[in-house]
Amino acid sequence: VFNLKYIVCPINLDNLHWTSAVIFVEEKRIQYYDSMGGTDWNKLEGLLQYLKDEWKAKKGGEMNADEWELVGCSKDTPRQMNGFDCGVFTCMFCDFISKDCPLVFNQSHIDQCRERIALSIMKNCAIE
Repeated sequence: VFNLKYIVCPINLDNLHWTSAVIFVEEKRIQYYDSMGGTDWNKLEGLLQYLKDEWKAKKGGEMNADEWELVGCSKDTPRQMNGFDCGVFTCMFCDFISKDCPLVFNQSHIDQCRERIALSIMKNCAIE
């Protein structure tokens, strides 16, 4: 886990809304991404606890959690303009971040995003 660049974590909130968090391992940062603009700090704390548990199990001893930064959803995170595109936004957050791309999409791109997701599924691989 600690040799990875990042860990992408899709999060389902009460079977109503999809968000995500990304653990940027090298930067020691856990950041929340929500197309509605919220931040579930409990989820970020839970991911930090996961890292502490992994550290203890794999490396022994205690991980210095003070070195890690928890970052809420930023104001420039793309926002959905309806009540049903959260899953698409979550997929696109994860896709763009995994390719080190800035989050430069918005609601007007959602149809293209859906097509990209469908093509990835049909080809059984991520689209470059």
